[in-house]
Amino acid sequence: MIGFIVFRVLEPVPFETLRTSLFDALHVLKPRERQALPVIIVDIDEKSLAEFGQWPWPRDLLAQLVDNVAETRPLAIGFDILFPEPDRYSPHRILDNRKNLHPALKEHLATMPSNDTRFAQSLRDAPTVLGIGALLSDEKTASTRPVKTIPVVERGGSAKPFLLRFPTALQSIPELDDAARSRATLNVLPEFDGVVRRVPLVIDIGGTATPTLTLEMLRLAVGASHFAIHSDEHGIRGIAVDDVFVPTEPDGRIWVNFSKPDGNLYVSAADILNGKFNPGVLAGKLVLLGSTGLGLTDTKATPVAPQMNGIEVHAHVLESIISGEHLIRPIYADWLELGFTFVTGLLLILIVPSLGSKWATAPLAILLVLLAAVAWLAHAEFSLRIDTSFTGAANTTIFAILLIASLIETDRLRRLLQRDLDRERAAAERLEGELSAARSIQLGILPSDFPAFPEHKEFDLYAMLEPAKAVGGDLYDFAMLDDDHLFFIVGDVSGKGIPASLFMALTKALYRSSAMRRQVSIEKIMTEANAEISRENPAMMFVTALSGILDIRTGFVQFCNAGHDPPILVSPGQPVTTIPNSGGPPLCVLDDFDYPSDSYQLKPGETIVLFTDGVTEALNPEMELYTNRRLTTLLGAQSRDLDTVSVANAIYEDVQKFADGAEASDDVTLLVLRFLGTPDASSVA
Repeated sequence: MIGFIVFRVLEPVPFETLRTSLFDALHVLKPRERQALPVIIVDIDEKSLAEFGQWPWPRDLLAQLVDNVAETRPLAIGFDILFPEPDRYSPHRILDNRKNLHPALKEHLATMPSNDTRFAQSLRDAPTVLGIGALLSDEKTASTRPVKTIPVVERGGSAKPFLLRFPTALQSIPELDDAARSRATLNVLPEFDGVVRRVPLVIDIGGTATPTLTLEMLRLAVGASHFAIHSDEHGIRGIAVDDVFVPTEPDGRIWVNFSKPDGNLYVSAADILNGKFNPGVLAGKLVLLGSTGLGLTDTKATPVAPQMNGIEVHAHVLESIISGEHLIRPIYADWLELGFTFVTGLLLILIVPSLGSKWATAPLAILLVLLAAVAWLAHAEFSLRIDTSFTGAANTTIFAILLIASLIETDRLRRLLQRDLDRERAAAERLEGELSAARSIQLGILPSDFPAFPEHKEFDLYAMLEPAKAVGGDLYDFAMLDDDHLFFIVGDVSGKGIPASLFMALTKALYRSSAMRRQVSIEKIMTEANAEISRENPAMMFVTALSGILDIRTGFVQFCNAGHDPPILVSPGQPVTTIPNSGGPPLCVLDDFDYPSDSYQLKPGETIVLFTDGVTEALNPEMELYTNRRLTTLLGAQSRDLDTVSVANAIYEDVQKFADGAEASDDVTLLVLRFLGTPDASSVA
């Protein structure tokens, strides 16, 4: 912000260009509306040159022009023309240049007055103001005599330190200069880019405060004996002529409130000389006399027109003063603009970073629209020159800096996130490798050779475990305790990941060890396994399990349930049901719990299905559960003659169809056991 304030104080060319471009645009959009004001231009135009000859005209012809204008009783006649040399068409100049004239003609010419004397008399008889050309250096064409001017009253202190200074000036010849009522400068002084926006009302020529043409014509018109310059320690505040006060810049310049170029301002000098004009057009007017003929035109660039006759610029200055439609740049403008820049810049700094990329440009867009509205309102309604272009440029720069800083910060965060992502990806890859190894271990410790026990025709057994993405703790196991008894178990360890997998391996090993070592009733095996597993459970995990022992000769099966889903029974010609059982809590919940057992007599052809909650609690994309009901319905629809592999595959495929691509949250574990019986099963005790 400090940098912008420094730039604002120094006002480099780019900022000045922005300011003037804004003011010009506003002026083009709303120029001064021209009214019926007492300003007219008598124009030595192409028509006049064609009829009365090329320029310069003999000054007796100019005298006639002034006389004809003066007869209409104008308020003042101002010349936008300099007469620094004697008229070369005067009679005595002809005598000097023509030595072979007839004596009678020479005698006649010698008696005739000079054209300058004739012109001087016309200037003396009319309210005329002759022009002066202020010069920036002591050129050879400069007049050596001091500039004559009217009294100046300085109010509030000396104004000379603030006035634009010129060392000397180009003046008309003394005879004409002394004859005119007054003298004034013609300089309009374009800006740095050649465009006339401001013109001085008073300048300093060789130490003398000299009014410009428009101010002097105004003073002459109102009959004031002097003009007053009002100033203070900051510069000139305005110039007063009688009761007319014109606010100015600190150096005595005013912003010209131009209207659009208007041909009605002009009256041809040829019509004045020929008497072919309405005297009322000039009566009571401020008459500017100048030339727009080819090769004589002094054109200026203005905000409302790329080319405007220099004399018309003087007319617009007069009209804006007379109408009181002043364009003013107030003394507080710089402070107002700096304050506005500081406040809006601070708001951008506070607001933009908190907005997302979608809305980040909104504050700047709103601000630029607001700045344009402020500048327009100040110009259109109050005729104030308020520069909001600097604030707009400063805030656009601030926004760009914030945007670049945001991009840099975003890139830094992106690189940090990428580094974290790479680290997490590496960790995930390591974990995936560990999980893959855990899955391999999990599946590797489970029996996987099917058909199991092909030497036994009394039953058909098939089991499967499909791990979820995250390693779970499901388990199944089966073994022949002796030639006639089949042990089987399905379980589910609480939790996920490697801890669950390890605890599953521990549970399976301890349970199988207990079953194979003791060969006692199933409830004692469950109770003993519970005690063993609880001792090796520092993580306080638990296991739901359903185990049983099948007498393969008779189909008599004993169950022990530790918090698990009961088995489903599929009987030929009968509805699918569950085998009721009493059971107890999951393993490791109560160390010394005595688990009860239940039994069921399987008939040949009957099948029991053991499963984990990865089946019944499978989810689809709508977050709906597979449920026990869907499982029993599926089994009821299957043929009762299907082997155990087909039953297990049908269940798994239906679960996958139901999930419809949703990621499995738990292992899917199935154990299907079908009792086939023996020829002498009924005779076995």
